[in-house]
Amino acid sequence: MGLFSSKEKVPEIPPAPQLPELPSAPVSESEKKDLPELPSIPISPHNSALNQEMVKSAVSDDNVPEENEVNVDIPADLHIKEEGEESMIPPKPSETEIPEPSSTIPEPPKSMPSGETKKTLELTPSMGSTASPVKPVTQSHEPIFVRIDKFQESQKNFDQIKEGVKEIESILKKVKDVKAKEEEELAAWTQDLEKIKSRLAEVDSNIFDQI
Repeated sequence: MGLFSSKEKVPEIPPAPQLPELPSAPVSESEKKDLPELPSIPISPHNSALNQEMVKSAVSDDNVPEENEVNVDIPADLHIKEEGEESMIPPKPSETEIPEPSSTIPEPPKSMPSGETKKTLELTPSMGSTASPVKPVTQSHEPIFVRIDKFQESQKNFDQIKEGVKEIESILKKVKDVKAKEEEELAAWTQDLEKIKSRLAEVDSNIFDQI
């Protein structure tokens, strides 16, 4: 029981050391200029009531808000638009007008001076003369190779044709000879017939006319 009745003293915890405040980063004037301005709040019945409440809270010495009263901290950089103040929003840029295509015909290039034309005319024949002449294509007389069996066969056919031509010539000659002999025989027959006719006429005149 003595152990539970005795009260031990609890050592007090020392307070935590306060941290030093961080210095605010310096802002140069160029950076301030580059920062965009805050947009202005448009005027409306709701915004005007809010503005009045904020003014009341700023003017009153008592920091404790009353009932039905809103305490709003207004930042220093916030800009509230009032009546008569111009809007900070730039106006909408006008649409760029597209230029209509011009219907004018471009002027033809001016004629070159006579000196330049002469130079160009002088250059053209010189360029043509430098071209290499075209060599004529010569046909090469190369030997023609023929198979021996084909050559012998063609030579044999050629000899046969020559023999056939000779036979035809001999036959034609024989026909001509036969025709000549026939003509001679016909001529002899006609002569004999004429002689017979003349003798018959003499006999008829000498014998039958006298009866």
